[in-house]
Amino acid sequence: MCHDHHATTDDASHTLGRRTLLRGVSGLVLGGGLVAATATPAAAAVSQNGWSAGSSVPPTQLAVGAAEFAPGVRSGNVHTILGYVAGRFNSEVETLVRGWCWGYAYRPISGSTIYSNHASGTAIDCNAPDHPLGVANTFTAAQVASIRAILAACDGVIRWGGHYSGRKDDMHFEINVGPGSAVVPVLAAKLGGAAPPPPPPSGSGWPVVRRGNSGYRVTTIQRLLRQHGCTLTVDGDYGPATESAVGAFQASRGLASDGIVGANTWVALVVTVRQGSQGEAVRGAQSALNAKGSSLTADGVFGSGTHDAVTVFQQARGLAADGIVGDKTWSALVV
Repeated sequence: MCHDHHATTDDASHTLGRRTLLRGVSGLVLGGGLVAATATPAAAAVSQNGWSAGSSVPPTQLAVGAAEFAPGVRSGNVHTILGYVAGRFNSEVETLVRGWCWGYAYRPISGSTIYSNHASGTAIDCNAPDHPLGVANTFTAAQVASIRAILAACDGVIRWGGHYSGRKDDMHFEINVGPGSAVVPVLAAKLGGAAPPPPPPSGSGWPVVRRGNSGYRVTTIQRLLRQHGCTLTVDGDYGPATESAVGAFQASRGLASDGIVGANTWVALVVTVRQGSQGEAVRGAQSALNAKGSSLTADGVFGSGTHDAVTVFQQARGLAADGIVGDKTWSALVV
């Protein structure tokens, strides 16, 4: 395992940290070379991504192909999602090797009181010896494309260590949202084949977003409003200023001016962007792609990197992979 660290979140990506293999520390040696600290977990211990850590997380075995992610991962939705990632990694990226794959380990980040995401059973390492901490580009271009397709299918719930802005951690995949995120059960149901809980869309394929909401959908709306000439701060918070701007935009398009972004308002807001396009709509598309697992700089320039990310996302969603962000791709990005 590798060093967890404190990292910042920017417009292009969500960074939740990395790990360290504890060497020379008294504790229980686990399969795959992991070391579990023997200290009793704090009652309210949580890992860096916000999930409860320690004895509240009895790991459930995760076996994929010939490999076991010793001693397991968190049960339930997390097990379903990480199992999906590991399964596709095994079949599409490279074969998992027995003894080289790691899961739960209760311990703090080295030199910190913050617990590793492994401590909550929400992270896995794949073929760790072949992809050591701090070594970049341990996968081929084709393998990276396959990894990005897996991330795109996970709707922003999974982050890959190869996308860290600082020291790379190619072995590592982790849950990138907190335990209260509504997208976790939705994604687990989709990947596990079960019927999902009620989705956010209004029935038209577009989500309903209104005052009080926050996150990347709101950021996308704010970027699109700016594309249409609105002066608005992009902060991801659907407050009174955004509600007022939406209402004014709706009135200018002959829509019901209720300040709520539903299907008709989305259709009026979205702008088709493609390679060569520039501006706020491109920034909105780039930020939405990052929320779905890409790692782009949201610079408002639709270059080859953005084109490739759009194509990978479209392929993962069964859309025409033309690299153009039109209505169907916008809808898939914000759902």
